[in-house]
Amino acid sequence: RAAIAGAGLLVAAIVSCLPGSGPALLPAQDAGAPPNTVLGGDAAAVRADVDLGDPFAIVGMNPSHGPWTGGTRALMTGRGFTSKLRVFVGGVELPASDIVASDPTKAAILTPPGSPGPADVEIRDDATAKERTLPAGFFYDAFVLEPTTGATSGGTLVALTGSGTQWAAGTQVTIAGASCTGVQVTDATHLSCTTPKGSPGSADVDVITPDKTDTKARDAFTYSDSPDGYRGGLAGGALSGTLTVLAFDSWVGTPIAGAHAIAGGVIASALVKAADASGVATFSDPSLTGKVTVTVAAKCHQPITFVDVPVDHVTAYLDPVLDPTCGSGDPPSSGNGGVKNGGEIDGELVWMGGQEFQRATWSNVPPPQRKTERQVAYVFTASGSPADAFYLPPAASAITPASPGSTGYAYAIDAYPGSVTLYALAGIEDRSVTPPLFTAYVMGVAPGVPAYPSTRTTGANIPMTTLLDHGVTLTPNAPPPGPRGPDRFEADVAVTLGQSAYAILPIGSVVTLYPVGGSISLLGVPSLDGALAGQSYAISAAAVTGAGGGTPASYVSGLRTTDSNAPVAVGGFLSVPVLSQPANGTWSGTHVSFGSASSFDLAEVSVTSGSGLVSWTLVAPVGDTSFDVPDLTGFPDNVGLLRGPIQTAIYVARINSFSYGAVRYGQLGTGAWSAYAVDQLAGTY
Repeated sequence: RAAIAGAGLLVAAIVSCLPGSGPALLPAQDAGAPPNTVLGGDAAAVRADVDLGDPFAIVGMNPSHGPWTGGTRALMTGRGFTSKLRVFVGGVELPASDIVASDPTKAAILTPPGSPGPADVEIRDDATAKERTLPAGFFYDAFVLEPTTGATSGGTLVALTGSGTQWAAGTQVTIAGASCTGVQVTDATHLSCTTPKGSPGSADVDVITPDKTDTKARDAFTYSDSPDGYRGGLAGGALSGTLTVLAFDSWVGTPIAGAHAIAGGVIASALVKAADASGVATFSDPSLTGKVTVTVAAKCHQPITFVDVPVDHVTAYLDPVLDPTCGSGDPPSSGNGGVKNGGEIDGELVWMGGQEFQRATWSNVPPPQRKTERQVAYVFTASGSPADAFYLPPAASAITPASPGSTGYAYAIDAYPGSVTLYALAGIEDRSVTPPLFTAYVMGVAPGVPAYPSTRTTGANIPMTTLLDHGVTLTPNAPPPGPRGPDRFEADVAVTLGQSAYAILPIGSVVTLYPVGGSISLLGVPSLDGALAGQSYAISAAAVTGAGGGTPASYVSGLRTTDSNAPVAVGGFLSVPVLSQPANGTWSGTHVSFGSASSFDLAEVSVTSGSGLVSWTLVAPVGDTSFDVPDLTGFPDNVGLLRGPIQTAIYVARINSFSYGAVRYGQLGTGAWSAYAVDQLAGTY
């Protein structure tokens, strides 16, 4: 009876789960798991022609689809798997580092790039010479999105890259059935658009050409309320008589009704409108041609100004002012207390060696030498910037040799929705000293793990196989010091984990006082093979002032090398900008002026008042070193700076592949800048 019932379930599944066709598949539910648990993605695609009695078999893939660029982490189910299982997708053999068989019935794989459409999945066991194939077991979507996640309030600029597509003017894009706005087709395989509003969770994306050809990518975009770094900024066509300004609260993503949109740098001649209940202010005036300075300000929010905007859409996400007089009910969460609308990922850290599919010892981590030391491991989500500092998680989140697990050592981690890259570090920890010491000896990587809002993703096992036994040597070319600095050189190194993702290592920064000569070594990085094949070392360096690493300062980041033997020349620093207004004296609040000896892509001025309570961010493109900004003191709801002492920071930045007319909020932070220089001055407003 059980066999008949199981076959019936397989037949029922094939009707609703054909790869690449029909509606989006529902998450596969584990009967033994709590509600809202998914096993890595959509329902596994299974076939009725599999022999249930075959001791060596492949039954399904979960998820059963992904982008043509590869990189999908899929859970393959079947029987008779070994740790030496060979896997082929679309005829392409996966490297052993992209296959993790956790038991005889499950193996996690990372798909290679492939041609759009169905692809056979084949498994081989060299020991028995057996081969099995799941016909059309995986479906390659014809396009990929970047980014793959964005705010539920919409406004995320996404870029679509297709393979074999024929996109042309008039092509439409929908997400969960709602139309993207501002669709811009670059060529037959590249387009961009701005996402509509959506509900938390994954959504299908459809691209419909003028001849009504509909190309679908299932679950290709995930809505969440997490800051994604891509939402907000400038978009649309050339400014020509009309301008749309949108204002949202950056913490909760809700529209700011009544926000002031100001088109013009001089308030006396500027166009001013209040945003409606949807947070939208629309201008229509013949004077709005070429470029215009746009300011968005609102009660109890930090204002922002974009200088010389050349396009017709401005989307502003304003940070709240943390003043008790602005409170109404419970204050919103800043995000530091957890991941809003996030998901949970769990799995095991797996050490190889010993009997197959049995827990192995931590043989590549040395034993503790003191009573205050212990063997520990921690799991991290990949960072978006190679310049981020390493942080040691709370002691309670440590994985130890005493942690539970079947073939490894169990972990769980919260994550923002989307495709997540995880990495784990294992080593020796001593928390009896301040700050705590953590020396990592081995790491593991799990790329492409799907995370869904308010959902638990299971089975994301991480093989702990990569030793941190290499080093990188640098040859600094530090910028010259000025009257106020810089006076020391700092350098550190991270490891790339795919596009715009990095593993931050606990090796710390190397600091050298001026004058800087000779070479600098950074020890404790992994070799770039196995799970890290094709990756690189990402080097960041800074010329800073004082022991605290203060200003004036100049930074470079994202320098790449794959050779741990050859020294890497570190240069490309920008000159420190010089502020004229605001400066050490009294600022009028209506004009900004600075000088820069270096060419830059973006300038950003941050004027902070009230001991950090209210800040005004001013963003300007290359060439704009002197400009007017509107006087905000005439608005009745105190939308500008507070009178009194101010602190002004001036940044000039270089950004790879940058276009000011498409600048996003994620590009307004130092983590997105390949090089920048900064100085600060105190004054009065």
